[in-house]
Amino acid sequence: MRCLKVPKSRGEEVRKKLLDADLLDNRYRIGNEDDHLLIPVKKKIAEGSVDYKLVDRELVEREMEIGDYRNIVDIPEPLRDELPASYDIIGDIVVLKIPDSLHGYRREIGNAIIESQKKVITVLEDKGVTGDFRVRDVEHIAGIPKTVTLHREHGMELMVDVANTYFSPRLATERWRVVRQVSPGETVLDMFAGVGPYSILIARNVKIEKIHGIDINPRAVELLEKNAHRNNVSHLVEAHLGDARDKAPRIDADRVIMNLPHSAMEFLTHALKSIRGQGVIHYYEILSSDEIEHRGRSLVVDIDRYGYEAEIEVQRVVRTYSASEVHTAYDIKVYG
Repeated sequence: MRCLKVPKSRGEEVRKKLLDADLLDNRYRIGNEDDHLLIPVKKKIAEGSVDYKLVDRELVEREMEIGDYRNIVDIPEPLRDELPASYDIIGDIVVLKIPDSLHGYRREIGNAIIESQKKVITVLEDKGVTGDFRVRDVEHIAGIPKTVTLHREHGMELMVDVANTYFSPRLATERWRVVRQVSPGETVLDMFAGVGPYSILIARNVKIEKIHGIDINPRAVELLEKNAHRNNVSHLVEAHLGDARDKAPRIDADRVIMNLPHSAMEFLTHALKSIRGQGVIHYYEILSSDEIEHRGRSLVVDIDRYGYEAEIEVQRVVRTYSASEVHTAYDIKVYG
Protein backbone atom coordinates (compact mmCIF):
# COMPACT_ATOMS: atom_id res chain seq x y z
CA MET A 1 0.00 0.00 0.00
CA ARG A 2 1.35 3.44 -0.96
CA CYS A 3 1.80 5.61 2.17
CA LEU A 4 3.11 9.00 3.20
CA LYS A 5 5.49 8.73 6.15
CA VAL A 6 4.74 11.73 8.36
CA PRO A 7 5.95 12.73 11.87
CA LYS A 8 3.16 12.15 14.40
CA SER A 9 3.16 15.83 15.36
CA ARG A 10 2.12 16.75 11.79
CA GLY A 11 -0.18 13.80 11.14
CA GLU A 12 -3.61 15.43 11.52
CA GLU A 13 -2.57 18.51 9.56
CA VAL A 14 -1.28 16.39 6.67
CA ARG A 15 -4.30 14.06 6.77
CA LYS A 16 -6.68 17.01 6.36
CA LYS A 17 -4.64 18.42 3.47
CA LEU A 18 -4.65 15.07 1.69
CA LEU A 19 -8.40 14.74 2.22
CA ASP A 20 -9.07 18.21 0.79
CA ALA A 21 -6.89 17.40 -2.23
CA ASP A 22 -8.69 14.05 -2.75
CA LEU A 23 -5.42 12.15 -2.22
CA LEU A 24 -6.26 10.28 1.00
CA ASP A 25 -7.13 6.60 0.55
CA ASN A 26 -9.82 6.01 3.18
CA ARG A 27 -10.02 2.29 2.44
CA TYR A 28 -7.11 1.71 4.83
CA ARG A 29 -6.38 2.62 8.44
CA ILE A 30 -3.47 4.93 9.25
CA GLY A 31 -0.48 2.92 10.48
CA ASN A 32 2.36 3.58 12.94
CA GLU A 33 6.10 3.21 12.49
CA ASP A 34 8.38 4.43 15.30
CA ASP A 35 7.56 8.15 15.75
CA HIS A 36 5.84 8.44 12.36
CA LEU A 37 2.38 7.83 10.93
CA LEU A 38 1.85 5.92 7.70
CA ILE A 39 -0.99 7.72 5.91
CA PRO A 40 -2.50 5.79 2.96
CA VAL A 41 -2.61 7.79 -0.27
CA LYS A 42 -4.10 7.25 -3.71
CA LYS A 43 -1.98 6.02 -6.58
CA LYS A 44 -2.32 9.32 -8.45
CA ILE A 45 -0.11 11.15 -5.93
CA ALA A 46 3.11 12.19 -7.66
CA GLU A 47 6.67 11.87 -6.39
CA GLY A 48 7.98 15.29 -5.40
CA SER A 49 4.49 16.79 -5.02
CA VAL A 50 4.53 16.37 -1.21
CA ASP A 51 7.01 17.24 1.52
CA TYR A 52 7.26 13.76 3.04
CA LYS A 53 8.61 10.40 1.92
CA LEU A 54 6.39 7.99 -0.02
CA VAL A 55 6.80 4.37 1.12
CA ASP A 56 5.12 1.00 0.51
CA ARG A 57 3.69 -0.71 3.61
CA GLU A 58 0.98 -3.21 4.52
CA LEU A 59 -1.98 -1.45 6.19
CA VAL A 60 -5.21 -2.74 7.71
CA GLU A 61 -8.20 -2.36 5.39
CA ARG A 62 -11.19 -0.63 6.97
CA GLU A 63 -14.86 -1.06 6.32
CA MET A 64 -16.44 2.00 4.76
CA GLU A 65 -18.70 3.96 7.09
CA ILE A 66 -22.44 3.78 6.67
CA GLY A 67 -23.43 6.82 4.65
CA ASP A 68 -20.33 6.75 2.44
CA TYR A 69 -21.60 6.81 -1.15
CA ARG A 70 -18.57 4.81 -2.27
CA ASN A 71 -19.98 1.85 -0.36
CA ILE A 72 -23.09 1.69 -2.56
CA VAL A 73 -22.23 3.22 -5.93
CA ASP A 74 -22.49 0.76 -8.81
CA ILE A 75 -19.29 1.07 -10.86
CA PRO A 76 -16.65 -1.40 -12.07
CA GLU A 77 -14.34 -2.46 -9.22
CA PRO A 78 -11.09 -1.31 -10.92
CA LEU A 79 -12.44 2.26 -10.99
CA ARG A 80 -13.19 2.55 -7.26
CA ASP A 81 -9.78 4.06 -6.53
CA GLU A 82 -10.79 7.04 -8.67
CA LEU A 83 -13.96 7.91 -6.74
CA PRO A 84 -13.75 11.39 -5.13
CA ALA A 85 -13.30 11.09 -1.37
CA SER A 86 -14.73 14.54 -0.64
CA TYR A 87 -17.13 17.07 -2.08
CA ASP A 88 -18.81 20.35 -1.17
CA ILE A 89 -22.22 20.31 0.47
CA ILE A 90 -23.90 23.70 0.00
CA GLY A 91 -27.36 23.63 1.53
CA ASP A 92 -29.11 20.65 -0.07
CA ILE A 93 -26.80 20.65 -3.11
CA VAL A 94 -23.61 18.63 -3.54
CA VAL A 95 -20.95 19.96 -5.91
CA LEU A 96 -18.09 17.64 -6.81
CA LYS A 97 -15.33 17.15 -9.35
CA ILE A 98 -15.38 13.87 -11.26
CA PRO A 99 -12.26 12.53 -12.98
CA ASP A 100 -12.42 11.80 -16.70
CA SER A 101 -12.13 8.06 -16.03
CA LEU A 102 -15.53 8.15 -14.27
CA HIS A 103 -17.32 10.45 -16.71
CA GLY A 104 -19.55 7.63 -17.92
CA TYR A 105 -20.70 6.88 -14.37
CA ARG A 106 -21.68 10.41 -13.28
CA ARG A 107 -25.34 9.55 -12.80
CA GLU A 108 -24.51 6.48 -10.72
CA ILE A 109 -22.22 8.59 -8.54
CA GLY A 110 -24.82 11.33 -8.13
CA ASN A 111 -27.61 8.92 -7.25
CA ALA A 112 -25.39 7.17 -4.69
CA ILE A 113 -24.59 10.49 -3.02
CA ILE A 114 -28.28 11.37 -2.77
CA GLU A 115 -29.01 7.95 -1.30
CA SER A 116 -26.23 8.28 1.29
CA GLN A 117 -26.83 11.97 2.19
CA LYS A 118 -30.49 12.21 3.15
CA LYS A 119 -30.59 16.04 3.16
CA VAL A 120 -29.13 16.30 -0.35
CA ILE A 121 -31.58 16.55 -3.26
CA THR A 122 -29.29 17.79 -6.07
CA VAL A 123 -25.85 16.77 -7.30
CA LEU A 124 -23.86 18.99 -9.67
CA GLU A 125 -20.55 18.31 -11.35
CA ASP A 126 -17.96 21.05 -10.84
CA LYS A 127 -16.21 21.61 -14.18
CA GLY A 128 -13.98 24.42 -12.95
CA VAL A 129 -14.09 28.12 -12.11
CA THR A 130 -14.46 30.37 -15.15
CA GLY A 131 -15.26 33.89 -16.34
CA ASP A 132 -14.77 37.41 -15.02
CA PHE A 133 -16.96 36.66 -12.01
CA ARG A 134 -14.96 33.51 -11.12
CA VAL A 135 -18.03 31.26 -10.78
CA ARG A 136 -18.21 27.50 -11.09
CA ASP A 137 -19.21 25.91 -14.36
CA VAL A 138 -21.62 23.25 -13.07
CA GLU A 139 -23.65 20.53 -14.75
CA HIS A 140 -26.63 18.71 -13.23
CA ILE A 141 -26.04 14.97 -12.89
CA ALA A 142 -28.63 13.71 -10.37
CA GLY A 143 -31.67 14.71 -8.34
CA ILE A 144 -33.69 17.90 -8.75
CA PRO A 145 -32.21 20.22 -11.42
CA LYS A 146 -31.56 23.47 -9.54
CA THR A 147 -28.65 25.71 -8.52
CA VAL A 148 -30.13 27.92 -5.76
CA THR A 149 -30.12 26.68 -2.17
CA LEU A 150 -30.26 27.85 1.46
CA HIS A 151 -26.98 27.20 3.25
CA ARG A 152 -26.57 27.39 7.04
CA GLU A 153 -23.26 28.16 8.74
CA HIS A 154 -22.47 29.30 12.29
CA GLY A 155 -26.11 30.30 12.86
CA MET A 156 -26.55 32.39 9.69
CA GLU A 157 -28.60 31.53 6.61
CA LEU A 158 -27.32 32.29 3.12
CA MET A 159 -29.12 32.01 -0.19
CA VAL A 160 -26.49 30.77 -2.64
CA ASP A 161 -26.70 30.39 -6.41
CA VAL A 162 -23.87 27.94 -7.05
CA ALA A 163 -23.97 28.48 -10.83
CA ASN A 164 -23.86 32.29 -10.77
CA THR A 165 -21.95 33.18 -7.60
CA TYR A 166 -18.87 31.69 -5.96
CA PHE A 167 -19.19 30.19 -2.48
CA SER A 168 -16.98 27.68 -0.64
CA PRO A 169 -18.25 25.91 2.50
CA ARG A 170 -14.65 24.84 3.16
CA LEU A 171 -13.83 28.35 4.42
CA ALA A 172 -16.29 28.20 7.33
CA THR A 173 -13.53 27.79 9.95
CA GLU A 174 -11.47 30.60 8.42
CA ARG A 175 -14.47 32.93 8.36
CA TRP A 176 -15.08 32.30 12.05
CA ARG A 177 -11.39 32.92 12.81
CA VAL A 178 -11.68 36.37 11.23
CA VAL A 179 -14.94 37.15 13.05
CA ARG A 180 -13.26 36.55 16.41
CA GLN A 181 -10.69 39.27 15.62
CA VAL A 182 -13.22 42.01 14.82
CA SER A 183 -13.72 44.53 17.62
CA PRO A 184 -16.96 46.37 18.48
CA GLY A 185 -17.27 49.73 16.75
CA GLU A 186 -15.12 48.83 13.75
CA THR A 187 -15.97 49.64 10.17
CA VAL A 188 -15.14 46.65 7.98
CA LEU A 189 -14.61 46.45 4.23
CA ASP A 190 -15.25 43.11 2.50
CA MET A 191 -13.71 43.79 -0.91
CA PHE A 192 -14.98 40.64 -2.67
CA ALA A 193 -18.10 39.95 -0.67
CA GLY A 194 -19.96 37.46 -2.85
CA VAL A 195 -23.28 36.47 -1.26
CA GLY A 196 -22.00 37.71 2.10
CA PRO A 197 -20.48 34.87 4.14
CA TYR A 198 -17.88 37.12 5.79
CA SER A 199 -20.03 40.26 5.88
CA ILE A 200 -23.11 38.71 7.40
CA LEU A 201 -21.26 36.49 9.86
CA ILE A 202 -19.42 39.54 11.19
CA ALA A 203 -22.59 41.66 11.36
CA ARG A 204 -24.43 38.91 13.24
CA ASN A 205 -21.73 38.38 15.85
CA VAL A 206 -19.99 41.72 16.51
CA LYS A 207 -21.40 45.16 17.35
CA ILE A 208 -19.70 46.81 14.41
CA GLU A 209 -20.33 50.30 13.09
CA LYS A 210 -20.82 49.13 9.49
CA ILE A 211 -19.60 46.53 7.02
CA HIS A 212 -19.28 47.43 3.36
CA GLY A 213 -19.51 44.52 0.93
CA ILE A 214 -18.28 45.06 -2.64
CA ASP A 215 -18.73 42.73 -5.58
CA ILE A 216 -18.57 43.16 -9.34
CA ASN A 217 -21.13 40.38 -9.88
CA PRO A 218 -24.73 41.73 -9.90
CA ARG A 219 -26.19 38.35 -8.87
CA ALA A 220 -23.85 38.21 -5.87
CA VAL A 221 -24.81 41.72 -4.75
CA GLU A 222 -28.51 40.88 -5.17
CA LEU A 223 -28.13 37.84 -2.89
CA LEU A 224 -25.91 39.77 -0.45
CA GLU A 225 -28.73 42.26 0.09
CA LYS A 226 -31.33 39.48 0.43
CA ASN A 227 -29.12 37.61 2.88
CA ALA A 228 -28.63 40.73 4.98
CA HIS A 229 -32.43 41.06 5.28
CA ARG A 230 -32.85 37.35 6.00
CA ASN A 231 -30.36 37.58 8.87
CA ASN A 232 -31.74 40.89 10.23
CA VAL A 233 -28.49 42.82 9.67
CA SER A 234 -29.45 45.01 6.70
CA HIS A 235 -28.91 48.10 8.88
CA LEU A 236 -25.25 47.07 9.31
CA VAL A 237 -24.43 45.70 5.85
CA GLU A 238 -24.09 48.07 2.91
CA ALA A 239 -23.76 46.39 -0.49
CA HIS A 240 -21.81 48.02 -3.34
CA LEU A 241 -21.98 46.82 -6.95
CA GLY A 242 -18.81 47.56 -8.87
CA ASP A 243 -15.07 47.11 -9.16
CA ALA A 244 -13.30 47.09 -5.79
CA ARG A 245 -10.50 49.18 -7.31
CA ASP A 246 -12.98 52.02 -7.73
CA LYS A 247 -15.10 51.49 -4.63
CA ALA A 248 -12.58 50.64 -1.90
CA PRO A 249 -10.62 53.94 -1.76
CA ARG A 250 -13.89 55.82 -1.10
CA ILE A 251 -14.59 53.82 2.07
CA ASP A 252 -12.88 54.44 5.42
CA ALA A 253 -12.25 51.09 7.13
CA ASP A 254 -10.53 49.69 10.19
CA ARG A 255 -10.36 46.19 8.71
CA VAL A 256 -10.27 44.93 5.11
CA ILE A 257 -10.98 41.38 3.93
CA MET A 258 -9.34 40.44 0.61
CA ASN A 259 -10.50 36.91 -0.15
CA LEU A 260 -9.70 36.80 -3.87
CA PRO A 261 -6.74 34.43 -3.67
CA HIS A 262 -5.89 34.22 -7.37
CA SER A 263 -5.54 37.97 -7.92
CA ALA A 264 -5.66 39.84 -4.59
CA MET A 265 -2.28 41.46 -5.28
CA GLU A 266 -3.86 43.51 -8.07
CA PHE A 267 -6.07 45.21 -5.47
CA LEU A 268 -3.62 45.75 -2.60
CA THR A 269 -2.95 49.44 -3.23
CA HIS A 270 -6.70 50.12 -3.34
CA ALA A 271 -7.21 48.27 -0.05
CA LEU A 272 -4.47 50.34 1.57
CA LYS A 273 -6.19 53.57 0.53
CA SER A 274 -9.25 52.58 2.56
CA ILE A 275 -7.22 52.25 5.78
CA ARG A 276 -7.18 55.54 7.68
CA GLY A 277 -4.53 55.75 10.38
CA GLN A 278 -4.05 52.07 11.13
CA GLY A 279 -5.94 48.86 10.53
CA VAL A 280 -5.79 45.19 9.58
CA ILE A 281 -5.90 43.56 6.15
CA HIS A 282 -6.84 39.88 5.85
CA TYR A 283 -5.05 38.96 2.64
CA TYR A 284 -5.40 35.60 0.85
CA GLU A 285 -3.36 34.01 -1.92
CA ILE A 286 -2.87 30.59 -3.56
CA LEU A 287 0.78 29.59 -3.17
CA SER A 288 3.07 26.60 -3.16
CA SER A 289 4.16 25.64 0.35
CA ASP A 290 7.74 26.82 -0.17
CA GLU A 291 6.55 30.31 -1.20
CA ILE A 292 4.68 31.17 2.01
CA GLU A 293 7.54 32.70 4.04
CA HIS A 294 8.94 34.67 1.10
CA ARG A 295 5.48 35.97 0.15
CA GLY A 296 4.94 37.31 3.65
CA ARG A 297 8.21 39.23 3.53
CA SER A 298 7.52 40.57 0.05
CA LEU A 299 4.06 41.80 1.12
CA VAL A 300 5.67 43.91 3.85
CA VAL A 301 8.16 45.29 1.32
CA ASP A 302 5.41 46.07 -1.21
CA ILE A 303 3.27 47.85 1.38
CA ASP A 304 6.28 49.89 2.52
CA ARG A 305 6.86 50.90 -1.12
CA TYR A 306 3.30 52.24 -1.24
CA GLY A 307 4.04 54.54 1.71
CA TYR A 308 2.67 52.47 4.61
CA GLU A 309 4.27 50.47 7.39
CA ALA A 310 3.21 46.87 7.88
CA GLU A 311 3.85 43.78 9.94
CA ILE A 312 2.54 40.24 9.48
CA GLU A 313 0.59 39.31 12.62
CA VAL A 314 -0.61 35.89 11.44
CA GLN A 315 0.53 33.72 8.54
CA ARG A 316 -1.32 30.43 8.10
CA VAL A 317 -2.43 27.78 5.65
CA VAL A 318 -6.22 27.84 5.37
CA ARG A 319 -6.59 24.64 3.34
CA THR A 320 -5.01 22.56 0.64
CA TYR A 321 -5.96 23.88 -2.79
CA SER A 322 -4.29 21.24 -4.94
CA ALA A 323 -1.59 18.60 -4.64
CA SER A 324 1.09 21.31 -4.80
CA GLU A 325 -0.67 24.53 -3.68
CA VAL A 326 -2.28 25.89 -0.53
CA HIS A 327 -4.78 28.65 0.21
CA THR A 328 -2.79 30.96 2.48
CA ALA A 329 -3.94 33.72 4.83
CA TYR A 330 -1.93 36.73 6.03
CA ASP A 331 -3.27 39.04 8.74
CA ILE A 332 -1.38 42.27 8.11
CA LYS A 333 -1.26 45.19 10.55
CA VAL A 334 -1.01 48.40 8.53
CA TYR A 335 0.02 51.86 9.69
CA GLY A 336 -0.78 54.76 7.39
